[in-house]
Order: sequence, then structure tokens, then C-alpha cells
Amino acid sequence: MLSLRAIKGLLPALLGVVFFLLMGAASLAALLRYSDISSWSEYLYEPYLWRVVRFSLWQALLSSGVSLLIAIPVASCLIHRQFRGRAILLQLFAVSMVVPTIVAILGLVVVYGRTGWLSQIFGVQIPLYGLVGILLAHVFFNMPLAVRLLLQGYDLIPSGQWRQASQLGFSRWSAFRLIEWHYMKKVLPGAFVLIFMLCFSSFAVVLSLGGGPKSSTLEVAIYQALRFDFDLNKASFLSLLQVSICTLFAVVVYRIAPINQQDVSVLAVKSYPVKDSFLAKGADCMALLCVLILVIPPFLAIFDPIFSPLFLTTLLSSGLWQAVLVSLKIALPAAIISLLLGVCFVVLARFCMTRQYLSVLPSKLEHLGNMILMVPGLVIATGLFLWLRDLGWSFQSSYWIVVWVNAVMALPFVLRALMPVLYQQERRFRNLYLSLGIQSWSRWCLEWPLIRASVAQAFGYALLLSLGDMGVIALFGSQGLVSLPLYLFQLIGSYRLEEGACVAVVLISLCLILFYCSSRLIGGKTVSGKMTGGNFHVNH
Repeated sequence: MLSLRAIKGLLPALLGVVFFLLMGAASLAALLRYSDISSWSEYLYEPYLWRVVRFSLWQALLSSGVSLLIAIPVASCLIHRQFRGRAILLQLFAVSMVVPTIVAILGLVVVYGRTGWLSQIFGVQIPLYGLVGILLAHVFFNMPLAVRLLLQGYDLIPSGQWRQASQLGFSRWSAFRLIEWHYMKKVLPGAFVLIFMLCFSSFAVVLSLGGGPKSSTLEVAIYQALRFDFDLNKASFLSLLQVSICTLFAVVVYRIAPINQQDVSVLAVKSYPVKDSFLAKGADCMALLCVLILVIPPFLAIFDPIFSPLFLTTLLSSGLWQAVLVSLKIALPAAIISLLLGVCFVVLARFCMTRQYLSVLPSKLEHLGNMILMVPGLVIATGLFLWLRDLGWSFQSSYWIVVWVNAVMALPFVLRALMPVLYQQERRFRNLYLSLGIQSWSRWCLEWPLIRASVAQAFGYALLLSLGDMGVIALFGSQGLVSLPLYLFQLIGSYRLEEGACVAVVLISLCLILFYCSSRLIGGKTVSGKMTGGNFHVNH
């Protein structure tokens, strides 16, 4: 039987999850209310629709496959090699996952564009606007994410297996084939589904680098239906189609995926060296070279305008600092809401872990939080706007709509940062908590030194994702609601590229400063710069 104290401790978490579900249901109901479902069958005969679906699937599958193919040797290299700059590279991977999309796109244009560094130095022209540009951008964002997810698979390998491999004189290939691959294949399906959904629902990348209707995705088609035509009926149909495709894909992959269990040992996993070879060194050098080519140059290109005489003039612009203020007004509350929602999900999941009759619910709760990746943020925002308008709210509600949608879109990343470490504390100390009668807030106080690094990482991810969002703000942005990414996009659209490059420096600098501050203030001095693969995990 549950005590009254336990029920009181669980009530806020339950209310948070229920509020999340009610907001989603209200948004969907409002959108369907303005739709004519009987006419949806007409869209099935449009050739443009199926061309968009085919391209969305093709680019998402290619992006996911290429990201993972590069990530596998890179993750193996990072596990077996200790070299100068390794910690910095992992830190760079952490930031590149959540760097503002429009800033990364600008960096890619500077490097791979028609007059970019690659063209000037080597005379090589890359067709950046189209499928190639979309793939480059998606690999830039998702290959580091895939590496960090695969590093979690290595955390599952017991130290005894590494010790035995070292004693038997295993080569790198033998160790990979007999040990690493067995654990890596447990992580790959979840990583593939996550990256596929991120690429399939890609908006800013396709909008900026698509090059026209030929390279358009469902997310862009939904934006066009809402922004230019305000065709709620078509937007609802396209949204349902996107959710159906993503759900079907995830169900198929998870059905054939092996179960991924987290290591519950209180001891750190120790790796023992395996036999090295010239071939292994060459393969590791090639893997690191791919990283240096794909990730480092766009980052360097972002900061190139610092030396431009226009940079100081841009800093004195009132429009820039107004956009900075709007971005902070959106990102900070969105990150706090996202973190609170993540805590609500985790508290409920941990409660269910201790009850055998509820043991299937933790994974269901995590999948529920991740399902937001399947639903276009534009559609959620539009549904909420229609619902609030029916209730008599003014257009000023658009600010809170942007904040809420940014918060829920960052929730999957928050959950992946929080759930593994909090699950592990539950398994380690559950019996001790029960025997001493420690519950709710007292448990959080005891666990805080152990979980604060993950909380800081979750808050940092939510903050940067909200700061760099250009999807919802592109739909609801007005004269008084222009964020930094939207301001940058407007400058690029008006062919003020040099000024836009200077604004990109301000945006990425703001992201790095806020990420460091959140890590330092929440994570503490000893963990502010420590980013390892063990803090980012996929459970299914």
C-alpha cells in the first residue's frame, strides 16, 4: 500500500505528465476541429505529396546511415585511443548536437559554398543546395550525436571482457567483432530511430539548403501550408502522415532490436588495452580525419567574421540586441519548463520501477516523451494558437506558445540526459531508501551530488535547442517577437550575408557562454567541463 507521504511526493510529477498530455490533446483537437477529414483522400492523388514523402524518406535514411557509418569507427577510436585534444573533441561533439541550425548552415556555406574555402583553396565545387548540402548538414549535427550514443554502448561492456581480451592478445578487429559489436548493436537501433526522426522532420536545414521544391520534406510542406496558404486541412493531413510514417518506422525497428540493459554496477568500467597494429592506427587516423573535415571547418568558419570591420558595426545595432533579449526571454523559461517536465517523467518512471505490476511503464513513459519528435512543432504551435484563440486569448499568447513548444521539443534530449543516471541511482540505493524510509525530496537532496552533472547537461541541451530554434518562431514571429535565429535568417534572405555572418558569431558565442554557465552553476566546478559518453544514453 502507498503511504500518504509517497502519494503527495508523486502528485506533482503526475500532474506534470498529465498537463503535457492535455496540452498535446488540446492542440490536436483544435487542429482537427478546423479540418475537413472527409476531403483528406483527395491529397493521396497529388504527385507532389508522394514526391515529398519519397525525398523525406530517402534523405533521412541516407543521413542516418552515413552518420552511423562514420560514428562507429570514431567511437571505437575514442575508446581505444588516448590523445591530446580528446576531451576537447568530446566537448565539441556535445555542443555541435545543439548548435543553432541556421548558424551551422552559415558555417557550411562558408566552407562548401560556391565561393567557400574548399573552392578557393582546392578549386572543388560542391552542389551545396540540394541533397548533398542536406546530407552534409545532417551529418554535421547527427554524427556527433551518434558517437555519444555509441559510447554508451561501450559503457555496458564489463571490465572482465576487456581484461580477458587483453590476456588473449586480441587484435582490434577481433575485439570489435567478438566484444564491441555485441553491445554496439543494442544501441544502434535506438540511435538510428532517433537520427532518422530528426532528419525526417528536418525544417531549417531543408528550408535553407533544399534549393527548391524538388528537395522538400513533409515538415517544409507543412510550413508552406500554414504560413503561405493557412490551409489547416492540408497541414493536419500532412502532420498525421508524418506521425504515421515515423511511428511505423520506429515500431518496425524496435521490434527487431535487441533489448538494451544498462549496467547497474557501482564500479566504473575499466578498459584494458588490446593488441595494436599499423592497420588499426591507419583506420583510427582515417576516422579522426573524417571528423576534422566534417565538424571542425564549419565551426572555424562561424568565427571568421570576428576580424571583419563590419563586426563592430553589427554589435552596435539595436536590432541585434533586441533579438538577443527576445531569444533569452524564450530560451530560459523554455529550458526550465523542459527540465521540470523531464523530472516529472523520471519521477514517475522511477516509481514504476519499484512496483512489479508497473514494471513495463518506465519504457512506455520514455517512448511517450520521445514521441514529440514525430509531431511537427509547427502543428503543435498552430493547434495551441487555435485553441487559445477559441478561449478568447489575444495574439500575445503566441509568446507562450513558442516557449511551450520549444520546451516540449527539447524534452527527448532532457530525458536522455536524466533517465540513465537516475535509473542507476534507483537500482543502487532502492533497498537503502526503503529500509531508512527516505522518500521524495530527501532522496533528491542525497542524490544531488551524483546527478547534478546530468541535470546541468539536460538544462544546457534544452537551453541551446530553444535558443537556436527557427521553426516555430518562423511561423509566429512578428515585429516584436524576432529571435536571433530569425533575425539571422532575415538578414541572409535579404542578401546581407556579411552582416548575417557577424550575427552568427554573436549567436554561437551566446550559446557557448550559456552552456558553460549552466554547466558551472548547476553541474559544479569539478564537472563544468567534463562531458563523457556516459551521460547520454538511449534506453528501450
